[in-house]
Amino acid sequence: MTSKVTVVVPTYNRVNHVVECLESVFRQKPDWCSVLVIDNLSDDGTGELLRERYGWRGDFRLVSPSRRISIAEARNYGLREAEGDVVVFIDDDCVACDGWLENLVSPLRLDESIGCVGGRIRPIFLGQPPRWLRRDVYGLLGLTDWGDSAKDIFFPIGGNMALRREVAMKVGGFQEKLGPRGVKLFGEEISISERLRKAGYRVVYEPRAVVLHKLWGERLSLRSVAERAYMISMGDYFLFGRSIGRIAVNLGILFGSALGYTFYHQKNLICHFFYALGYLAPALAGRDPVSILDQLLSALSRLVGE
Repeated sequence: MTSKVTVVVPTYNRVNHVVECLESVFRQKPDWCSVLVIDNLSDDGTGELLRERYGWRGDFRLVSPSRRISIAEARNYGLREAEGDVVVFIDDDCVACDGWLENLVSPLRLDESIGCVGGRIRPIFLGQPPRWLRRDVYGLLGLTDWGDSAKDIFFPIGGNMALRREVAMKVGGFQEKLGPRGVKLFGEEISISERLRKAGYRVVYEPRAVVLHKLWGERLSLRSVAERAYMISMGDYFLFGRSIGRIAVNLGILFGSALGYTFYHQKNLICHFFYALGYLAPALAGRDPVSILDQLLSALSRLVGE
């Protein structure tokens, strides 16, 4: 018997994007799949439009929390509300390619030792990408491409992943509180992947499960990508703590990127510099790492005008 699958789509104020995302999911056409949208109290008409457009479908549900919640909380909400044995997550600004769903869930059906599967995430640039943007910073934008072969990985990206629902719930779901209170950090996918491995399950990559991630406007500015790099790395610190090895690696990245920018003026190296500081600031500095970030972003604006 084929396991039932629930595709969870968290969304907030992206009414046009989420419709395109949902259309790409429904085009997969499996009869063993249902779709659950977590509308995070959007005020752009998302809920009304989705109810009007998809409310008639027996394989569609729309739910909303009582308050606005984080992405980790939204994913946990999806785990609790899902009806399938397997829960798939796709972001509202992503478009699923043909065969995506079947390819993403197949490893879970074929191998009971696998607890989580992540797919490939490629970019769609809505407009001309900045000239400084290079592939070495694609990971900071939530893009993943670990080659053309299936393999075990450290963690997937939440915008294209599948989990065994019961196992994910048993290990505690996505970590909702990470780092200082009120600070938006990244790392919930890393945390749940680590706990799945400790519970005896594998985390794997399936290259044939492809989604396209839309990127546009401010999210492609140097300031935005540098800030994201800092927060991703700071999330690593609050997940794994202070270690001499990680400090040494990040010091190498820090000095290497600073030296490289000094000689070559490649702006992508600034993102690597911020990434290193995201770990080193809480690990080595006695001050609030978020206030340090504010000062760094101000300095960045003076340096490159962004």
